[in-house]
Amino acid sequence: MTPALRRLAGPAARFRLLAFLAGLALVGSALLTAGRLGEASVPAGSRAQAPADEAPPAGNVVRQGFPAAAADPNNLAQSDTAWEVEWDLTHPENRPLSPPGSVLRIRSAKFMWKDRAGKPQWVTVARMLELAEIYVPYDNGWTAFLDVHHHPFFTTPARKEHLGPSCVLPGEILRSANPAFSEKVHKEVHDDGIRWMSAETDSRYQIADRVRRGEKLILWATYFGANYRYVVEYVFTDDGRINPRLGFTGRNFFPRQPDQKDTHLHVGCWRMDFDLGGPKDNDVLLVRRVFDEAAERFQQLARPFGRNSLGQACEGSARWVASEFTTVRVQSRSRKNAHGRPLAYDVIPYRQGTLGQLPASGGAGASHMDFVNQDFWVTRAEPRFTAYVEVPQYASGKRSLEGHPVTVWHSAPALHFPRGEDFGPENGTVNYTGLALTAWAEFFVKPRDLFDSTPLYQPTRRSGRE
Repeated sequence: MTPALRRLAGPAARFRLLAFLAGLALVGSALLTAGRLGEASVPAGSRAQAPADEAPPAGNVVRQGFPAAAADPNNLAQSDTAWEVEWDLTHPENRPLSPPGSVLRIRSAKFMWKDRAGKPQWVTVARMLELAEIYVPYDNGWTAFLDVHHHPFFTTPARKEHLGPSCVLPGEILRSANPAFSEKVHKEVHDDGIRWMSAETDSRYQIADRVRRGEKLILWATYFGANYRYVVEYVFTDDGRINPRLGFTGRNFFPRQPDQKDTHLHVGCWRMDFDLGGPKDNDVLLVRRVFDEAAERFQQLARPFGRNSLGQACEGSARWVASEFTTVRVQSRSRKNAHGRPLAYDVIPYRQGTLGQLPASGGAGASHMDFVNQDFWVTRAEPRFTAYVEVPQYASGKRSLEGHPVTVWHSAPALHFPRGEDFGPENGTVNYTGLALTAWAEFFVKPRDLFDSTPLYQPTRRSGRE
């Protein structure tokens, strides 16, 4: 960590640490001593197709087919679509005064769908998906926390009463052979609303719409953040999307301030290693919607990310521009759908606003704030590149991404402007007799040209004019 970023966690972090240690006395030492075993190592790789009768692999793996009620985890090829997700916890051996924190991480996410011939296909979407940082800067100009990098916070035990209703399948608490991981993660499968409506009429021109209701698999855990509780959630949908989410709730750090300097951000900073059938065989594009003055119309531009003079994608950063619907696309060079279009996934922000001018806190130089002031970073994927606060240094060489596995880094901010609903009833300012209602910082990872046609839909042969 740079000296400036170390100063960022100076007096404020020590004050936060006092709150953390007080919290430890309440929750008991058992939560901190559970993780004596190291992280389980899992080989990374890509699989184009899995046998229909494949048995569940060893490890912390969830296999979920859709529709979920009829799915067989031992034979996912019978399902319309399916996910195979391997998870673990980062740094499960963390101890008091020994950061970084321990959070829920996805080690591998593989998706199964059917091509137009009905043949099951598999793709490894991600070889790593992790909440690498939670940055919390306050408007007073001196309080700022790196709740993963600077603190030995931990994932709390899962609890049955925290599971949602049995909407599609009963929720469950996941067990693991590693005691540090066991009974820390909740699994739920829920309805996801109307996936599509078919816009059909019958021979009498009466509406005859068919509907498919979507479903989603949710893996989530609670990250202890002293006065805050963070809900770290990964959503996997039946149409191939991934929705990483960071929810924040608990008690405000400060009582309500009349000068509004207790206003703050919760910035979820994520890193994702893509695969798409070959981690060294992907293009990384920056996609923008721009207005063409000459043609007097909008157009979509997809250009190599951080393009150099040779036209190659390179390490670097980009900002999200609302009017341009800025997106980062990772696109396979080797895998195509039945129409010859390359399989791709888009990283799509979903947010209230953007940063861009966030000043340094605690005496840090402004140049060091680029790790969150830039909304996207892309670097070569290397084992030593894990700290989000160091991503500007990782990308400083602006090396070509051609022929290399890549990591996409994305920060998703949410503004917490305290209100009366956050505080206790005494006078509307007491933080320890009230709770901040859960709010979310999130984004989407969405497939493009993965399916040969509309997912989970079969058109009728009869037209509405027969």
